[in-house]
Amino acid sequence: MKGFLSLYIPVLAGLLATCGLARAEVTNAAPDFQQVYELLRAHLGGVSDAKLNSAAVEGLLKQLHGRATLVNDLAKTTTSQGGRELVKSDILESNVAYLRVGQVGDDLAEQVNAAYHQIAANNRIAGVALDLRFADGNDYAAAMAVADLFVTKKMPLLEWGDGVENSQPVQNPIPGPLAVLVNGKTSGAAEALAAALREAGAGLIIGNPTAGLAMTTRDFQLDNGELLRVATNPVKLGDGVVISRVSPDITVPVSLDDELAYLKNPYLMLTQDNASSTIGTNDFLSFVDHTSEADLVREKVKDGDDAGVLAPVPANKAPPKPVIQDPALARSLDLLKGLAIVREDRF
Repeated sequence: MKGFLSLYIPVLAGLLATCGLARAEVTNAAPDFQQVYELLRAHLGGVSDAKLNSAAVEGLLKQLHGRATLVNDLAKTTTSQGGRELVKSDILESNVAYLRVGQVGDDLAEQVNAAYHQIAANNRIAGVALDLRFADGNDYAAAMAVADLFVTKKMPLLEWGDGVENSQPVQNPIPGPLAVLVNGKTSGAAEALAAALREAGAGLIIGNPTAGLAMTTRDFQLDNGELLRVATNPVKLGDGVVISRVSPDITVPVSLDDELAYLKNPYLMLTQDNASSTIGTNDFLSFVDHTSEADLVREKVKDGDDAGVLAPVPANKAPPKPVIQDPALARSLDLLKGLAIVREDRF
């Protein structure tokens, strides 16, 4: 009952606020929702039934935090906010394979596998950064298929329907180490993928806690043509533990707005007031003195009136390499490179 009231009171407050009313602070139990709704409908001037109904629905769904959503087109039932499945693949700092996911869907495993092996064909890979920030999806079989690319042993991994599904390692798995990046907008099947990879010991999770929406859903047809998608059952790991909010192994505090800016340009420098400034990959480095001790000795004028003055830097001097400013991604690269060095030292 207390859980219901904690949900209901903000919904009622949102309804009243939408209608231009205020709710007085009270300590007794919340009033009956239907009674409040009918009184507003009968006596509140200037608010139509349609507006009142819309306010009630909007407030209710908002308080459910993604566990119930409206889908206004049948074509959108398999489309998520993340968009494309594999959004980007690249090589970072000469030896880390970077794979960014938008949506966990049918073709993601094939896309990840192809992208990795294309990168690895021409580069010596130290590790993989799998970026699941802002990724979503509701295809848990697809999440299993991606996990199978990294898992090297058969084991109970996920449960989202009819029993526990075991991992099925592929013949040519993607070698580690693996860093999985997540944030508060990592939801659904993307959360399950991150949790499964950690459960299998395939990778470490870096970033911030996920959304807590790893649940199976069911769609209900509404009279106005929309669908109400309701989260019906939680997804579990192979040992029966419910996947709620996935906490990272290494927390890297950063705001969602900043992370959106970094996804567009990981080399971007943000101002102190968190306002993004459009700076090219190498532009900000011009403000940093990269002169080495050898340069000082070689360029210093030893004789005459110009003693101690540095000669101009040659125009053909190679520009310094760009530096990744995205905090979570930078931490992942440091981790992967460090683990790669440790592995090389052991053999």
